[in-house]
Amino acid sequence: MEHRHIHAIADAHPAMLWRGALAVTSEPPELFWRGKPLGLSPAEIALMTLLVRRGRAALGDIAETLAGVGANISSLNVLTYRIRRKFAALGAPDPIEARRQWGLVLRVEPDARGSTALWIGSAEPWADAMAWQPHAAATPQREAERRF
Repeated sequence: MEHRHIHAIADAHPAMLWRGALAVTSEPPELFWRGKPLGLSPAEIALMTLLVRRGRAALGDIAETLAGVGANISSLNVLTYRIRRKFAALGAPDPIEARRQWGLVLRVEPDARGSTALWIGSAEPWADAMAWQPHAAATPQREAERRF
């Protein structure tokens, strides 16, 4: 992805969450993989936002999140199937691991810095991180930034 396109996304979305190669915007709600929008439905974006925030979610938390967007927990298998299909269409790995009788766990590729930690804040650092360079070595300065 071109670096200037990533900066255009960052300019349009001043606040974001990101974990590894995934980024979530709140207004408008959208999920990006390596800077590419996935085009998820409101229920899909709500589920993925929950997973990006927490890294994993129990069925009760998933049910509550889905109810907030007018969906039901009974549609969880359909939602996860659709999310997986949209990731596969971009060549992305499966982001969801189902834990039987418990919930879901997010599987995420590391970002350009090698991190899968949750980042919250302005989109500008995200734009630099998403100028995708797989397996780029983390600098000591970037390592210090990751530690809370």
